[in-house]
Order: sequence, then structure tokens, then C-alpha cells
Amino acid sequence: MSTMTTVAPPPSPAGSGAAFRPWRGLEDIDGMAAANARLRDHLGLVESMDAASMRFRYSHLVNSDPATDCLVVERDGTTTGYARVEWHDLLVGERVYDFTCVLEPASWGLGLAEAMLAWCEARAAAMAREHRSDRPAFLQAFAFDGDADAIRALAGAGYAAVRWDAEMLRPDLDDLPPVEVPDGYVLRPPRESELPAVFDLMVAAFAEHWGGVAADEWRIDEWTDDPRFRREHVVVAWEGDTPASVVTNLLERAPDDSVRGLLDAVATHPGHRRRGLARACVARSLGLLRDAGASSAYLGVDLDNHNQALTLYEACGFRTVSRSAAYRRPVAGQESTP
Repeated sequence: MSTMTTVAPPPSPAGSGAAFRPWRGLEDIDGMAAANARLRDHLGLVESMDAASMRFRYSHLVNSDPATDCLVVERDGTTTGYARVEWHDLLVGERVYDFTCVLEPASWGLGLAEAMLAWCEARAAAMAREHRSDRPAFLQAFAFDGDADAIRALAGAGYAAVRWDAEMLRPDLDDLPPVEVPDGYVLRPPRESELPAVFDLMVAAFAEHWGGVAADEWRIDEWTDDPRFRREHVVVAWEGDTPASVVTNLLERAPDDSVRGLLDAVATHPGHRRRGLARACVARSLGLLRDAGASSAYLGVDLDNHNQALTLYEACGFRTVSRSAAYRRPVAGQESTP
């Protein structure tokens, strides 16, 4: 967590009718989640944002203390957006200061995105003084395609897109792919006592991914304490007592009041790849979600994933419906860092 060094909220851009203020506590979550939901609805994203999930997330942050690292923006007494900063040391030897900047479309074009980004940069500079490091350091923010205000602000401040993600949707759960389990493996949910081993599998699998963080930043309670977590909805491929591949599944209520499934994480241990385990776990997950009442399913994918995740998901009936990008620039003074 950060120390209590603070960065004052920025002045409001002239004519914006907005006011910036520090985060007041979990009481702010309802307004923040509503602003986030309005942005997602405008952009046509599949993944929704609800206050309960955000409240859980803000109660389990790593290297970010909302009391000092979160900024709220209001117009006419209503939360219209927010920004938050966190830092992470990556396994590739870099440090990133990661910005979350959310602004609903009704407040675009007023200079608020630029002010929020500048505040994030100032807060990142304060974090760098508090937690000194010799690692190459980057400022980083994610923006959805179609979020013109955020993309314009990032480009104007010298950020460039470096990595792309996508949402993929399977609009129905008919004609599911067959569950073909390789010899020597079985599919079943984990027992309570086996959850730590499955968690360790995910940590090992995602260590190879772009942006992978050190194992000590992973927290099993962020997975198992999530109100949406159901152990029976976790599909694991086992080789004896060893977890080799896993898909963690969640059920959500869609805006049209239907139930949909989220394949929240798909991971295979590096020692068990190229055997069809992920495909088997995804296929079993789709059937499980259908039997639990879901009529559709979605997931997120790193479009540059070196394990051909995009090809796997397309083969299982998913189609890309939205995209986003990670934008970066070096911390001042490190512009020559590759």
C-alpha cells in the first residue's frame, strides 16, 4: 500500500462544470460503478460493471491505496468518472505505473480526460519517490476502442499503443464442441483442499504472459472470496493429483436479464501445453455454464498471446466483439529505454 503522501486534485477545466475530489471510501463505489457502466454501455462492451464486483475489487487492491491513489470527478453532484493509480514490478524486469481512467461519454470533450491523466502522472511520480527502483519504468493506461476522449488524451501526452486485447462472445450455447480429454488426464472440479494447488497453476501459467507480475502480488483470496466464485464451476484437468489446466467460470446477469457465463481465466501449466487440455476444459465449461442456466458466454483474450489462444477460442465458437489497447510511454528521463 502507498504511504499517505498525497497529490492535490487538479483544477477543473474552464467551462467543464466539473469538480475533482479525493476518494472518500467505499461509499463512492456506487457512483463510480454507474459511471463505468454508462461508458461500457455506450461502447457496446459485453463485460458489465456492477457495484458489488467493484467494491470487492477495491477491497483487494495490491500496490494501490484509494485514499491516496484514486481521484473522483463529479458534475452536477453526480459521479461522472474516476482515475486510479497502481504500480507493479513485472517479471521481465520492468516497473509499470498503471492508470485506470474512466469517464462517461456525457463528459467527453471538456478537458477532463487530460486533467485526470496529468493527475495520474503526478501521483505515479510521488509513488516512484516512495518506492524507488532501478528498473526501467513505464506509465501505462488501457483504453477501449471507441473511447475517443481517452485515446485523444493519451496520444496528446505521448503514449503509444503497445498491446491489444479483445472481448470474445459466444452468443448461444448450442452445438457445443465435443469434450475430448487426452489420455492420462481427467476433468473434475477441485476439492476445497486442492484450491491452493490450482491457484499455483494459474500463477505459473500467467507468469509467461505479457505484463506478468511476481508471484507475491497474486492473492488466492482475491479469487476464492469473490462473491461470484463457485468451486463447482471451476473445471480442472488433472494428471493424477496434479492440476495441469484450468478454466474458472462465473455466472452473470446480462442487461437483458438473461444469464451469461464468463470464462474468467483459462490457464495451462507450461509443462502440459500442446495436448488439447485447454480446449477440453473450455468445452466442458461451456456445457457446465449452459446447464447452470447461461444462454451465452464470453471471455477476454490477449490478441498477441503466443499460445494461440485466439485460434482456440474461435474454434470453440467465440467471436471478437470489442477491442482495447494498452498505451505506454517511458517515465521521464528514461525515453531511451527499449
